[in-house]
Amino acid sequence: METSDYIQVKSSQLNLYRKIPFYYETASGSFALYKPVGVTLSEMRIRYRMLPKKLFIKRKNKVEAIQEVQSEFNREIKKCLKENDLLKVRGMVQNIVHVTLEEPVTGSLEGLGPTVNILVGEVTRNRDIVKILFDLTSSDYTTTRHSVNVMALALGYGKYVNFDKHKMKVLGLSALLHDVGKMRINMELLKAPRKLTEDEFNEIKKHPMKGFNILAGCKFANTEIRTAALEHHEKLDGTGYPGQKTDISEFGQIVAIIDCYEALTNDERVYRTAVNPLNALEVIRAEIVDAGKFSRTIFKNFARSLVSLYGPS
Repeated sequence: METSDYIQVKSSQLNLYRKIPFYYETASGSFALYKPVGVTLSEMRIRYRMLPKKLFIKRKNKVEAIQEVQSEFNREIKKCLKENDLLKVRGMVQNIVHVTLEEPVTGSLEGLGPTVNILVGEVTRNRDIVKILFDLTSSDYTTTRHSVNVMALALGYGKYVNFDKHKMKVLGLSALLHDVGKMRINMELLKAPRKLTEDEFNEIKKHPMKGFNILAGCKFANTEIRTAALEHHEKLDGTGYPGQKTDISEFGQIVAIIDCYEALTNDERVYRTAVNPLNALEVIRAEIVDAGKFSRTIFKNFARSLVSLYGPS
């Protein structure tokens, strides 16, 4: 087989696999089995007392490998929640989302459902998990970090307005996957340290439709998840994109407001500095809500959810 039939396993994930076989590249350039199904890498080290510098899985096993990593991360998240190690939970959630968004296809994206389920259960009893998940500490601003932040604030919103657990899970998944279409956009455009040209911005504006198409191929029971991805840049006055819609779903509107707030408070750019939470809310109210582009009711509930989250216990 050619090298393209194999994918190198990241060193940080080597010990997470039991069900997936590992291969190493021989001196002749072919690939040979190193770790069979049913054993861990640690067990192989003990057995053979050697570890190749690079280990690979077959590309055809990629989705199955992601699913196994997701299961291991979810198991670790549950353990950390029991130990109240919330900072570690945040890191694990970011890891599982990062791994999943690297290969956003049917079979891998659905694996985030159990993760959100775990977090919804925690949010109902401990509001601190939302504050911990919302990460303002890193300059490494990525789609993963943004998506986890939007999900955290969406769960806080859902708790404030008394959504039931099922509705909170669907909202959480909608928020977490709203930008999945960006995985099909040139990464250089997403990270450009300057204002984009009109053509470049038009390319970025394709991500809601790309996200909708990705999610439409997944086996999610709720269509709201892909609809929110499609609508999170629409505006009630028809000035949004990609469809200039005015009839926007509830989750599409919620994710739109939270997405805007998160970007204003956390997305530091060369041409634009992040603003503090109060200023961000004022900008959204004055420039977007008062202009009839966002729902005033949803905006007020979101602002109140932030007060509830960060105010006195």
